[in-house]
Amino acid sequence: MENVFKQGRQDFVDNFDNLFDIAHADALQLIKINDNRNILQRQREPGRPGHLAGVDKKLTDREERARLRTIEEEKRRAKYLSEPTPSTSSYVPLQNGSSSESNENLDLLEDVSKLVENTQLSITPLRRDFNTPKLVAGLDRCQLSIGDSVFIREATIETFGYNNDEFPISKSSFQRIRTVKRKECAETIKIDFQNVVPEVVTVHWDGKLLPALNARKSKEERLPIVISYKNQKQLIAVPRLESSTGSEQAQAVRKTIVDWNLADKVQIFCCDTTTLNTGRINGACVLLEQKLNGEMLIFACRHRVYELVLKGVFEAKINQVTTSPDIPLFNKFRKNWKSINADKIQNYREKLTQHLTDSEIDNLLEFYRTELTK
Repeated sequence: MENVFKQGRQDFVDNFDNLFDIAHADALQLIKINDNRNILQRQREPGRPGHLAGVDKKLTDREERARLRTIEEEKRRAKYLSEPTPSTSSYVPLQNGSSSESNENLDLLEDVSKLVENTQLSITPLRRDFNTPKLVAGLDRCQLSIGDSVFIREATIETFGYNNDEFPISKSSFQRIRTVKRKECAETIKIDFQNVVPEVVTVHWDGKLLPALNARKSKEERLPIVISYKNQKQLIAVPRLESSTGSEQAQAVRKTIVDWNLADKVQIFCCDTTTLNTGRINGACVLLEQKLNGEMLIFACRHRVYELVLKGVFEAKINQVTTSPDIPLFNKFRKNWKSINADKIQNYREKLTQHLTDSEIDNLLEFYRTELTK
């Protein structure tokens, strides 16, 4: 028995030098590069004799060329700084000239030096910038790309008779300008908001699945956060969430409230009635109350409240009620809508008059028209 145990232990130790192969079963057929295929075969042999080379020659040569370019650039810069610049102090007047002639020569040399300096400064044209926050906001509102925006700006500059060389019209330059103007506009909105915000405000939030800004993702979770007060509304942030949990939403809302200096003014939460927000332990509302150190009025979204009311009506009158948004009765009606002959639909009044008076029917119709208009 002891020999069997020792043999098993020795076999286990001997396998340390072998490859723990987790490659695809058809890896050799899927790999297109012969070198990679050979490396995998050598790694699968006992003892793993195959290994990678220690130095990447292509990368080493590229890094060496970059290093030499940097050294040459530093030498040229040092040589330029060490060269003496022409100045009035290097002028030596003629020995046989009079003092008045020497002074005139000095004055002339000073004038020439100033002229040279002004000429050197005028070689580089002044870059103008007419990217106002309103222009940037207009381009953003029209959802124009960077390339389209640059094309429109270039055509506008030529239309007004200016030279395009005097304006930054490259894509990278305009992208930097656009980012700066957006930040300036956001800061202006935040500063102006502080001057009009009252003592009590309501914070609204609701997660939405929106197209991702990152090309690697198709969708991402965003949380629009809105402040309302005195029939006024202000969008203050739309942060991206890593996950749709009550803790993530509470953290995002708290960070935004503190950033806008509203921690002592928010007293009402308005959100939907999902467990994500109203859960008694990990709900966003409960966690926000703990983070803000105060009790808040939780004001459920009226649309969600209406859904609960309609759910009660359906449960009382319709037997085919499920937790799914799709109700079987409505699905059947929707699928057969195209085959329904509208000319043979029975008049509703003949059925309603059995339960309601004409005035009550007219009041209901007027109410429905008003709600549909809204």
